[in-house]
Amino acid sequence: MNSISDIKFLFKFLFIYLLIQLSTGAELPGNWPTLDTPPPIVAEYTKLVDLSKVANAEVRTINDVNNGKCPNPDQYCNWGCTKCVRNQTDIITCPNVGDWGITIDDGPTPSTAKILDFLEANNLKVTFFVVGSRVVEYPEILQRAYKLGHQIGIHTWSHPSLTTQTNEQVISELKWTAEVIKAAIGVVPSYMRPPYGDYDDRIRDICAQLGYKIVTWDRDTEDWLSNTDKSFKLSWIEGNFTEWVKEPGKPGHISLEHDLFADTAAQVPSAINIVTKAGYKVKPVGTCLGNDNFYMNNTTTPVQPNSTASTTSLPAYTNAPTSSTPISSTTSDTPKTPTPSSQSKSTSLAIKSNNFDNFLWSIIIGAILFTATFF
Repeated sequence: MNSISDIKFLFKFLFIYLLIQLSTGAELPGNWPTLDTPPPIVAEYTKLVDLSKVANAEVRTINDVNNGKCPNPDQYCNWGCTKCVRNQTDIITCPNVGDWGITIDDGPTPSTAKILDFLEANNLKVTFFVVGSRVVEYPEILQRAYKLGHQIGIHTWSHPSLTTQTNEQVISELKWTAEVIKAAIGVVPSYMRPPYGDYDDRIRDICAQLGYKIVTWDRDTEDWLSNTDKSFKLSWIEGNFTEWVKEPGKPGHISLEHDLFADTAAQVPSAINIVTKAGYKVKPVGTCLGNDNFYMNNTTTPVQPNSTASTTSLPAYTNAPTSSTPISSTTSDTPKTPTPSSQSKSTSLAIKSNNFDNFLWSIIIGAILFTATFF
C-alpha cells in the first residue's frame, strides 16, 4: 500500500464497516443466559434464600394456569387466581387520592423510545418493569429511561408464570434480571412485578428474602391482547382511562400497560393525557408510596401501607379491584398467558451501543474517517 488511493480505500472500508456496526448495534456485553428462556439455576443465587422459610405452596402446571385451574381452598393467597392480597407486603394502588402510578411492562424495546420522548417533553416520570432478555437487547434504551429519572423494576428474565416455577427457578429468574439491570445502569431495583400477576405466598417469601417489593395493579388495560385477539380495539384503552378517571372516592391508582408492541406503546401518551387532564398526578410507583429511592443500597423512607389493605386482623382478603375493561370474556381472576408468538424475541432496527460514551466516540471516529475518505 504505497499510494494515496490505497489509503483512501482503507479509510472507506473502515468507514463502511463502522456504519454497519452502528446500524446493527451490539447487545449488552457479558455472558448472559439464552434470551426468552428460563435462565440456568445458580447455586450462589439459591443460597441467598432460606428455603425452609418459604411457603410450601405447590408448583402449578402451565396447563392449570392457562385453564384457570386454581388451588381450592386458596391456602397460599394466590393473587392471580383470587386477587388475594397480603396487606403487609402487596402493593396494589397508590395510597393517596389523586396520585396515579403509571406502569409499563415487558420492555425495553424500540417502541419505548417514543414513550420516553413524550415523558421527557412533559416532564413526567413513570415506572418501567423490564424483562431481562429485553435489557440484553436494548441496554441503551434502558440507560436513557434511567437517566431521565424513571423507576426501573424487575419483571423476570423470560416472563414465565412464576407459580409454575420451582423455588430455584424463581430465584434465578429474579437474580439474573437484577444482574443484567445492574450491568446496564449500575443499580439493582428493589421493586418487582410478577408476570401476569401470577404469585402466591411462596413467591412473596422468595421476593421478601431477596429484598424485592411486589407491585401489581388495580387498573388493567389488558392491552397485550391486541397482539393475538383480532377483536381487540385499541380505542378501548383510551376509553377505559376515560371511565376510570371519573370514578369518585377511590384511592390513587396503579395502571398496567405494555411497551413490547408498537401499537400498544403508542397508546401510552393518550392515556397519560387523560389522567393528567383529570387532575391526577402521574408518578412512579415508588414515589406515590413515599419512597423516591427505587434501588437497593440506598437510604429509603418507609413505604406507606397499601390503601387497599383490610382494616381487619385477617392476614389477607379477597376483594378483587373493580375494572371497567370490556375487552375479554376471561375472568379477571385468571392469569392470562399470551400465545408463544407474543413472547418471542422481538426484532430491532434500533441503533445499539454498549453505552452512550461508546456511541459518541463512534460518531467522532466516523466523522474523522468520513473526512479522511472523501476530502
